[in-house]
Amino acid sequence: MEPKNINSKIDDAAEKAKAFVSKSGSAVAGMAGKAGQKATEAEEKFEAMATKGGHRLEEGAEKAGNLAKEVTTKVVHAAKETAQKVVHGAKELAHKAEHQAQDAKGKSPAPPK
Repeated sequence: MEPKNINSKIDDAAEKAKAFVSKSGSAVAGMAGKAGQKATEAEEKFEAMATKGGHRLEEGAEKAGNLAKEVTTKVVHAAKETAQKVVHGAKELAHKAEHQAQDAKGKSPAPPK
């Protein structure tokens, strides 16, 4: 083989290797770009889910707080009603006792002098 022919073959092989490396580099860069894009999409989805979960948690806490306030208000209202009924009943009993005492006083014989 002639040196010129061998050098030409070496040059051809080097050009093919260079083209292969260039294509491989482009393919790897493309895959890396796609992987980066998928990672960004996944991050965005995760953030959206976390935000949505946070909102749900806040809503749940707010509902629980509202429910607690509502229950407390009802309990306080019921306690006030019960206290009013007890006071009213006690007043009625006191009035009845007073009337009975007055009636008994009027019917009893006069005390000795």
